Amino acid sequence: MHMNIKNSNGFTIIEVLVAMVILSIGVLGLGVLQLTALQNTQGGHLRSQASILAYDIIDSMRANIPAVTDGNYRIALGAGTPATVNCYGSAADCLTNQMATSDLNRWRTLLDNYLPAGNGQVESLDLGGTTQVTVTVQWLDPYSAESGNEEVVLISELTQ
Repeated sequence: MHMNIKNSNGFTIIEVLVAMVILSIGVLGLGVLQLTALQNTQGGHLRSQASILAYDIIDSMRANIPAVTDGNYRIALGAGTPATVNCYGSAADCLTNQMATSDLNRWRTLLDNYLPAGNGQVESLDLGGTTQVTVTVQWLDPYSAESGNEEVVLISELTQ
């Protein structure tokens, strides 16, 4: 049997190169998709941390209503972390305002530790019988496509 090269069937080098380009574009697309998913997961994790920390300070306030009513939990964005007051443990004997300072110190430290450039603010408004509390948590999200500045605001009413 004699084989004619002109009639042979098979792939040409151009067909192989085109297939490799198409495959390469697909693999590159999957890599970009994986990177985007990873960035969104990290951003979601930071948002979850911010929400948990906002609820944390509100729970502390709920346990110390007299200090909330007196405005001892108010702290502005950018204000320094309050001084350390040891109000925990069996030997601790703190006044309500000292407990508020201790709670704010612990909260601001947690914001610093768990959120990149984490900062927080607590505002309160006496509504007569209840106090409206607004907690703002801000941080820098390095994976955000926008400016990177993120914020969670939580508003709650505490019964006096």
